[in-house]
Amino acid sequence: MTPSNIVTTYLDSQPNHSAHQTNFEKAFDGQPDDWKNAPVKAEPIRMTFSGRGKDYFSLWLTNWILAIVTLGVYSAWAKVRRLQYIHQNTQLAGYAFGFHGEPKTILYGRIIAVALLIASYLGDFFQEVNGLVAVSSGVSLLLFLAFPWFMRSSMRFYSRNSSYRNVRFSFKGSISEIYKIYLLGLLLTFVTLGLAFPYLVYRVRRYHVENNHWGNNAFAFDAKKGAFFGVYLVHSIIAIGLYMLVIAVASIYLASYMLEIERILEGGASEKIQMLVLAGLAVTAMFLFVVYKISTAITQDWLFKISWNHTRIGQSQFTCDLPVFKLYLLRWFCFVTSIVTLGFFAPFAHMLITKIRLSSIGLIPAHDFDLAQAAFDADTTRSAEVADMLDFDISW
Repeated sequence: MTPSNIVTTYLDSQPNHSAHQTNFEKAFDGQPDDWKNAPVKAEPIRMTFSGRGKDYFSLWLTNWILAIVTLGVYSAWAKVRRLQYIHQNTQLAGYAFGFHGEPKTILYGRIIAVALLIASYLGDFFQEVNGLVAVSSGVSLLLFLAFPWFMRSSMRFYSRNSSYRNVRFSFKGSISEIYKIYLLGLLLTFVTLGLAFPYLVYRVRRYHVENNHWGNNAFAFDAKKGAFFGVYLVHSIIAIGLYMLVIAVASIYLASYMLEIERILEGGASEKIQMLVLAGLAVTAMFLFVVYKISTAITQDWLFKISWNHTRIGQSQFTCDLPVFKLYLLRWFCFVTSIVTLGFFAPFAHMLITKIRLSSIGLIPAHDFDLAQAAFDADTTRSAEVADMLDFDISW
């Protein structure tokens, strides 16, 4: 079975929520009075995702080729095409989302990111070569102080360039607020030797959600801090267990070459033995990295579920029934399959995981959520379309 067939089989097996979409579409299609008088629906209106692996594969392959040919410059345009594809294939009540980011803005952000990396490297270089500790410390301090500003700029960029039913989202978080969250969170994390890190993640997530708006409708976030601490506790247990397993297997492998390792250290081992030992160390390092990435992914999936279950827009409640542990196993399957296929399964895996995550989100609409007003608020739309030159994205 080809990767395309695997993804197609899964997508075809998903439940059809068209009945809910039809009822919800009536509320959008010029019937605000019926919408306000309708009873609150206990059954959530599901998001749907119609992206297909084979279509995304073509986009992915083209983006890679053009990025290589242009020495990475095209990667900004590639990211916009990728985000547009995902947004346009994500629907709520039959209406698709949109992404309107400019590639040049992303390119500027990446130029800034590269410049910061170069500055950081030069700072370390001057410190080692000339003993200019002040230069290195100054660059590090600049990066430290600029990070909250970069974070807020990225949040504003994605919100202002995303839309639903031709109405832009907006982000109204202040710079002072993100600096308070960032500095206080880092201080607590440092004082508690890392134990307060979930609190920092919680505050940043709350800041992000509560400062987002769609038209005149504000988002709200009522998750508890304890839920975030619980997620990171489970993350630590799973990660430590997997790390110990990988290290135990690697130790058994390397123990059989203990004498050869001693010879390597003494410079007397054969080239073949050296290659075997180095290969074992390389594989161990790779699996430790994979364990880190996948255990981090399950943490993000769990936080994704908690966050959506505690997010509202007006009094309309979002829901999320993401199967976190099944998705965790699926990520391992996708990882192994991507290796076997030399990476060509990666775009199919991305579509499959995106489908599962987005399809798990639902919205239970309430009386006070005036969708008609938000959808046709021309002033809000026009103001959101005014680009802020200080907003950019430095991520890849």
